Amino acid sequence: MNSCYIDWLPDDVLRIIFKLVCEEDQAAFHDYSMQNERRGRHWDDWQKDYYHYQDMYAEGINDPPPSALISAMSVSERWNCLISHTPTLWTVLQISFGDGPASLEYTRTFLQRSGTHPLRITLLWNDPHNPFNGIPQRFSPSYASDPPASVNETVAGAYLVLIIMELHAQVHRWREFTLRTTSQTHIHQALLLISRPCNHPARMLEKLHLQLVHGQFDEDPAHYGPLIFPGSASPINDLTLFGISWSWLSPTVFSSHIVNLRIHYRMPVHEDDRDTSTTAKVLSQLLGALVNLQTLALEVDMDPLVTDIMSPIELPHLHYLAIKSWTMNCWTANFLHNVHMPNLRILTLDGVDYDFELMEADFEEILHELIRLTKKGPSNSPLELDELHLVNFTHRADPQLLHCLYKQMASLKVFTLGPATSYTNDAWAMGLLPTPRGLADLPLPGLRTLLLFDVSRDVVRHIVLERLSLTGPLEELYYREEKGQEKQNEIIPDDWQHQVGKYHRIGDVKSERYCDVVNRRWSYLD
Repeated sequence: MNSCYIDWLPDDVLRIIFKLVCEEDQAAFHDYSMQNERRGRHWDDWQKDYYHYQDMYAEGINDPPPSALISAMSVSERWNCLISHTPTLWTVLQISFGDGPASLEYTRTFLQRSGTHPLRITLLWNDPHNPFNGIPQRFSPSYASDPPASVNETVAGAYLVLIIMELHAQVHRWREFTLRTTSQTHIHQALLLISRPCNHPARMLEKLHLQLVHGQFDEDPAHYGPLIFPGSASPINDLTLFGISWSWLSPTVFSSHIVNLRIHYRMPVHEDDRDTSTTAKVLSQLLGALVNLQTLALEVDMDPLVTDIMSPIELPHLHYLAIKSWTMNCWTANFLHNVHMPNLRILTLDGVDYDFELMEADFEEILHELIRLTKKGPSNSPLELDELHLVNFTHRADPQLLHCLYKQMASLKVFTLGPATSYTNDAWAMGLLPTPRGLADLPLPGLRTLLLFDVSRDVVRHIVLERLSLTGPLEELYYREEKGQEKQNEIIPDDWQHQVGKYHRIGDVKSERYCDVVNRRWSYLD
C-alpha cells in the first residue's frame, strides 16, 4: 500500500470519502428494505401472500446488501484504524434478519464506536424464507409439499431480544428507530422491552416507525399493558404504525411535534379481540392534538356506528391526505365532514375492498361531502385542491354529481383515475367532457395533467379533442389502456395523441399501491 497513491491522502479527505461510502450503504439498505426481501414485492403490499406463494419463491430472495464500509476496513491497517475511530461513521445502524448471529456482535461494536452521538436505527426482523410467519394457520394455503424451511422463530426472537436490550441501554441517544417484523411474538417482545423504565428516557427521538407486516389478517390485538418509552416526552415528528395498535403509545406522543403520520390498521375480525382503545373516537381525539400535522395517511377500517360520534378535528397545516380502506364507503365521508383542513392541497382516496378484488361500492356520500367542501359560500372558504388521485374508485357515479364536483374544483391541476375494474373509470372520465354551455360550465377548468387507467380509448380521445378548443391542450396525459381491448381500439382514429403537450403510454406499473400510482413509478411504452 505504500506505493499506492490513495494512501497518500490525508485523514480528513479519507473521512469525507468514507462518509460518502456510508451514504451509499444506507441508500442500498433502504432500497432493499422497500422490497420486502422479495424481488418485485414491497413490504407494505396488501395482497394475500398465499395467493402469490409460487411466484414469490420463483422470483427468489433478495439478500441484504453487503456493507462497503466494513469491506473498506480490510484494505489496510490505517483504514481500519481511521474508520474504527471515527464515531460519526457509526451513527446509522441497519440490521437485517439475514445478518444472522453476527447482528448481535455488530450491534455491540456499533454502540461502542459511535461514542455519544445520536443514533438512527433500523431493524428488519422479517424472515424472507417464511412469508406466513405471524399469520394464523387458518389463512395459510394447503401445500402440495412442505413449505421452505425457516429459521426457528424462538431463536430469531432471542437474538432480537438481546439486540433490543443492548440498544435500549442507549435509548437516550435514539434519534430515529424503525422496527419491522413478520411475527407478532417478536414485535411484542421488542415493545415490552422498550416499555421498561429507563434512567435516561428517549427525549431525543424524532422518528418512530413500527411495522408488523405479512400479518394483515391478524393485526396487533388489544394491548392493555405498559406503554412504550415511559417517562419520555419524545419530540417525535415522523410516526408510522403499520399493523400496530396506537394503544401501545402514550397520548402524549400524539403532540404538536408530529408532522408526518401514517397509520395502517385493520380492526380484528372477532369482536372479542377488538381493542376498545383503537376506535374512530379515540383516533379523532389523538388527531385533534396534531395541530402541526402536514401529511396524513390513514389505511384503516372503521365501524360506521363508531364514526357517527367522531369529534370535530382541526388540522390547519395539513397539506397531504391519503385514505385507503376496505370500508371507505362506511366512514370516509363522515371523517371529511368532521376534519377542518383549510390548507389541504393533495387528496388521495384508495377504495380497495376486503377481498382485494375490486367490487362496485357506493361512494356517493363521499362525493356529496367533496361537493360541500369545494362549494363557495358567503360564510366558508372552499377547499382548493391542487391534486386529486382516485385509485380503485369503482362506483359508477351519478353524472350530475360528478359535473357539480368537477365544475367547483377550479384550482385542480392534476387528476388521477387509477387502476380499477374494466371500464368502471369511464363514467368518471366522461365527466370531464365539456357541456353545451362551453367554458362557463367546463369541468376542472384548471386541469393541466391527467392520468387515466382503464378508461376506454374512445372516451380519452373525446376528452382530449373536445376540451382542446376551450382550454388549449393538456400539458401532460398519462394513459394505460385496458388490456385485451387492442382489436376494439384499432377502429378509433389516432388523431388525438399529438394534441397534448406530452403524451405518455403507461406500461408496467411498479405496483398498484396508491403511492406508486401517484408518484408515477411505472415503465413507458413507445
